[in-house]
Amino acid sequence: MRYLVAGAAIVALASVGAQAQNSAWGFFEGGDGSVGAGVQSADGSQLILKCDKPGKGTVYAAIIAKEKLVPPNNTRFQMRPIELRFDTGATVEERYRFYEQMATAVNQTTEKTLPRLLAGLSNAQTLSVRMNPERARWVETSFNVTGAKDAITQIFQKCQDEIPTA
Repeated sequence: MRYLVAGAAIVALASVGAQAQNSAWGFFEGGDGSVGAGVQSADGSQLILKCDKPGKGTVYAAIIAKEKLVPPNNTRFQMRPIELRFDTGATVEERYRFYEQMATAVNQTTEKTLPRLLAGLSNAQTLSVRMNPERARWVETSFNVTGAKDAITQIFQKCQDEIPTA
């Protein structure tokens, strides 16, 4: 299901420009009730904050790569390493849910990757990402995330969710 949702977000994001001059973020609303905001890297990868339907705990982040990350599996994700670097800060190591072509950060029971991502994004201008989908293979990209704080606020409001803190 998330494959279809991510695909729809990719199409919607590609057709929407930044909403404000000082923001790199584009916003979209799907006919299915989904709401999101995202940025695209120079290589075509995307970083999206979205919910599939409004409600508490529904917002997640997806980093959608231009290449396959893990073999397709419609029933289960794989937990794999990812490295994040906000501006020129230290590299932060995490483990995200990897699906065929995307890595997701969530805010669920024992998995609190989304709050840490949001904390770093809030005041950053750039985000560099290194995903490790399999041994000795890294997929790298970087995003202009200028205006992320406002994008985060808007998405959580539209999704009727509360912004989690790290």
